[in-house]
Order: sequence, then structure tokens, then C-alpha cells
Amino acid sequence: MDMKNYVVLFIASFILLTSCDTTVQPGAGNGRILPNITGGAGEVLVVCDKFVWDGETGELLKDILKEEFPGLPQSEPLFDVTQITSASFDNMFRFHRSVVLAKINEGIEEPSVKFRKNVWARPQIVVEIAARSNKELYEVIEKNRGRIQSFLVQYDRQRLTDSYLASKDLEIQKKMAEYHHIRLGIPRGYNIDFFSDNFSSVSIETPDFSQVLLVYEYTASGPEDLNSENLLEKRNEFTKKYVKGPGEDSYMTTSKVFPPIFYDLKIGDMEVVEIRGLWDLEGGYMGGPFISHSVYDAKRQRIVTVEGYVYYPNQKKRIKLKQLEAIIYSLEII
Repeated sequence: MDMKNYVVLFIASFILLTSCDTTVQPGAGNGRILPNITGGAGEVLVVCDKFVWDGETGELLKDILKEEFPGLPQSEPLFDVTQITSASFDNMFRFHRSVVLAKINEGIEEPSVKFRKNVWARPQIVVEIAARSNKELYEVIEKNRGRIQSFLVQYDRQRLTDSYLASKDLEIQKKMAEYHHIRLGIPRGYNIDFFSDNFSSVSIETPDFSQVLLVYEYTASGPEDLNSENLLEKRNEFTKKYVKGPGEDSYMTTSKVFPPIFYDLKIGDMEVVEIRGLWDLEGGYMGGPFISHSVYDAKRQRIVTVEGYVYYPNQKKRIKLKQLEAIIYSLEII
């Protein structure tokens, strides 16, 4: 696919990395009832000695966990990170949703990184990193930085997707199947704006923010139409026609100041092009981030795009966008 900005970030790397050697092991709680997780979405708890956290190894962990989230108008990290020592890692902290344990143990045979889930709570993820020295701990983290980041990002998103699928709006689900032949895990709380055969919109609208999901589709000659020029041209066509601003002749368009980032993904059996970027309001002063997935449907000779965008002026937008992202990643063609 031509004219793409191939940027090596966590989303693109996840598909490759998890196909290799990132094996998730069940926790000790497998088969018994576990308490619910604590902590907010996008939070990671790091358990390590203070001298580790304050040194080069700690800086490396911060670089991995606090890498800038792509496609936002202001800088926000991938995760909000809290660090405690192993002495403070009591029952309250053991129930945290995402835990990174970095331990120095001279008695182990070799350094290791293990990925586990549902160890002390459910649905919990734990990264266990062990080494015989601080130097060795740094080296094993550096060697596995992509795997560590991808594991935390993917499972954090999957938890949201699973919760949305469990509470999906059945009326919206039915209309998505009827009008667009797709499934999406859209939870209750979204309102139907309108549905048509080639463009539909559902949203959460409050006085403070907007979270909007768009679905649009159009005829395509083949997967070669999943190129950056065509996808952006079609996006701007649909948003100009359907996503209007408050002023006369104002409408949504793709920001030219910060060019979008394109990713080629494989999700299940689907070849997906993901776009992350910023939208502007032509003839107005609104803007914000968006994320979209576009898929070629060979059966119906069409491209289907599911897009989510956020309007939340002067506020952090990462969590709102991640909520939309979790829905978009649930896309199925039926």
C-alpha cells in the first residue's frame, strides 16, 4: 500500500511480536474465584526497589511505559505509572489491573520476562521481570521492551473491548448488521444519530465532550484501494457531507498541520488499515483526535471504515480515544 508513513510504534509492532514468543501464562488464581481488579484504565503499577526506579533501569521502564500516545493534539503518555517497593506490595496493591514486577534475585539461573494474567485479581495482567543484577535487569528489559509494551497495550485494550461486548446496545447492534453488515461492540449509553446505507453515526454527547462513532462505506475495485490517498479523500468527502459544524458552511476535515499516521494491521483474518490523526473544523475553531479502521470486503466489493473521534476542549483526550479504539478493534464483517 503506497504513500504510507510507516512509523514503528506499539500498534504496528504488536502484531509481529505476539506472533513470535510472547506467551501468556495463567496465574495462580486459575480455576478459583478472584476479586475484581482495582485501578483506573490506562494505569500501570511498577513494583521494584527504589534504587532501581531512580537509576538507569527505572528510566528505561519510564521510557517504555510513558512513551507518547500517538495521534493526540497534546502530549500524553501511554500509561499513568505508579511505582512502589516490594515491601509495600500488599493485598490492596496486588489487585491492581496492570502490574510490572521487576526483581533482582541472585539465585535465579538466568534473566527472564514472563507474561501472566489473573494472578491475584480478574481481569489482571502481570509482567514479571527477573535478573541477577541491576545491570542484567536493564539488559533484559531493553531486549524485551517491545514485547512488554505491546502486551500491556493490547491487554489493556482487550479488557475494555470485552466489557463493551458484554454490555452492548442490542438496538445499535441490530442496525449495524442491517445497514452495514458489521458487528461492533458498542456499549449501552451511545445514542443513535442516524443510519443510512452508506453512512451512520452514534454518539455520546454531553455539555463537556463528544465521543462519536462513524461508519461509512463505498464501492471499491479491490484491496489496492486501501491506500492513503484514497482513504483520506473518502474520509474528507464523507465528513464534509455529514459532519457539520455550528456555523454556516462549516464541516469536519482532516488536519493538514499534523499529517495522519497509517498502520497496516492484521486482526484475525482481516487486513486493516488504521489511521490516527487530528481533525479540524473548516470554517470554525473546533478540533481533536480521531482513529479509524478501514477494511476491504471482497464479498460486497466495498471498503468499510469505522471511525471514532473526540471533541473535549482543553482536556486530556487519551482515555476517551482509547474507549473508542476498544470499540473499533471489535469490528467484524458479517
